[in-house]
Amino acid sequence: MKSLLLFLLTLVSVSATAQKFFSSKDYPNRSFRYPLDTAVSLVGNFGECRPNHFHSGIDIRTFGKENLVVHAIEDGFISRIKIEPGGFGNAIYVTHLNGYTSLYAHLNRFFPELEAYVRRKQYETKSWKQDLMIPPHEFPIRKGKSIAWSGNTGSSSGPHLHMEIRDTKTEAPLNGLLFYNSIPDNKPPIIKQLAIYDGTQSIYEQKPTLVNITKVGNDYKPTKETIQINSSKAFVGIRGDDYMAVATGTLGIFETRVFVDGQPFFGWQMDNISYDITRYMNAIADYKVKKNGGSWIQLCRKLPNDKLNVYKSFSNSNGVIDLSDGIAKKIRIEVYDTKYNSTSTEFYLQGNSMVNTPTCETKFTQGKVNKFSNSNIELSLKEDCLYDDICFKTSIKNSSNPYSHIYQVHYPYVPLHSYFDLKLKPKSPLSASLSEKIAVVKYPYTGETNKKGKAGKLLDGKVIVQVRDFGEYEIVIDDKAPTITSTIKNGDNIGNSKRLNFVVKDETTSIANCEATCDGQWLRLVQRGDNYYYELDDYFPKGTHQFMLAAFDENNNKKTVSYTLTR
Repeated sequence: MKSLLLFLLTLVSVSATAQKFFSSKDYPNRSFRYPLDTAVSLVGNFGECRPNHFHSGIDIRTFGKENLVVHAIEDGFISRIKIEPGGFGNAIYVTHLNGYTSLYAHLNRFFPELEAYVRRKQYETKSWKQDLMIPPHEFPIRKGKSIAWSGNTGSSSGPHLHMEIRDTKTEAPLNGLLFYNSIPDNKPPIIKQLAIYDGTQSIYEQKPTLVNITKVGNDYKPTKETIQINSSKAFVGIRGDDYMAVATGTLGIFETRVFVDGQPFFGWQMDNISYDITRYMNAIADYKVKKNGGSWIQLCRKLPNDKLNVYKSFSNSNGVIDLSDGIAKKIRIEVYDTKYNSTSTEFYLQGNSMVNTPTCETKFTQGKVNKFSNSNIELSLKEDCLYDDICFKTSIKNSSNPYSHIYQVHYPYVPLHSYFDLKLKPKSPLSASLSEKIAVVKYPYTGETNKKGKAGKLLDGKVIVQVRDFGEYEIVIDDKAPTITSTIKNGDNIGNSKRLNFVVKDETTSIANCEATCDGQWLRLVQRGDNYYYELDDYFPKGTHQFMLAAFDENNNKKTVSYTLTR
């Protein structure tokens, strides 16, 4: 009886604390079924840090297999189909009558009637890529209906099912685990490391002090009980992971709360993050540390130009702690999963009245338009481009390239939210005959392997390209056509074949368009990365025909292959 009372009091205490930070979610959590017939097994959850975005759903394990049957999780109607080479690959959207929409991504195929509908649209529009809005009466769906087969299409690194639950009105993805009370979870998240920052400086103009967390008995403690910083202000970040018995590997943390001297101070919660603002993941995480080869560190503060709506602050400082009185402040950090299993750590943070004001020749201020121009480089950043201030720097390096220097445009470890026009002055004037073949390549940084190029334009003697990254750039002339490789040979009999496979690549930029025809008739050519294939259908009838594949890059360089094939 005493143990039961203690449990109830603890539950009430946790609930009360939760209410101080975030209101409870009134999501239906018993009506949705699991989308597969397999045992529940997850490989990813909502809110995990991914390159330039939050993970927007739950990744469901298909045990290394493709073509598992995917079921609708509730009654509704198919409202949208999206097909793209990256992103979700083949995806189905089902709108439900309770105000939510479910999304199923990386699919191989849709159920037969829907597959036929989509293929008709592809041939009508002569485009494999599709984004179809479907009227409610076309495909009404009952809960449990087999709607597709799982796969590995789009930006997927292995077979799995990506599923989202969205608010139908706003289209914002919600935390899918909040809809599944039946999925067991008794493993709490864990804080593995602390990061301490100078609150008077931009996050991009400093290196954090990293402090490891160790488990002592049932407690998680920093290796330093009192952490000192030579500044009047500080903020903290955490490196942590969540775990579930039904999940392989680590997951993302649902909620973080920070207390200062026992009082609620700052927190964030991973739910309801629309695609319009998902790139602000680069602001809640220490992008600089990750880009330089470190782990994801999530900040317990809101950067000045961060527009995420996941935060709760109990002061105007948005997570920056005042240490100017020199008195050590007791900091407590709590992390939670969606079942409110929790782990916490406590330490003291002590600073002083010193204010660090490093010198800066060219300061770019977040929230404002920032312009720069010299004899070689010109750019203008919009108000939303920077999350925090930076001390902007440029330089040029010598290159054997007759057209270009190597232009250093600040540093790749500073994230940018929006695109900007980068203008570069060539080493020597470019003739008008080269204007259609100009490209700008960005040199690889830590963890990257290849140069990434984009077609540029020549205007008033300068090369202009739209980019969204700082780094090293170079002007090049792109006059090489894409390459097409295949095992197919001219004169082949393809009567026993199901697919015609090709690998299409471009050395400098990317493939802008790739089309296949049979005697001039457009064919449905599927793309998966650099791999393209045509599944033989009625548009390639029996007999001998002329098959042609044409590929164009961003600079309109063209490669064509043609075969006489018999089916």
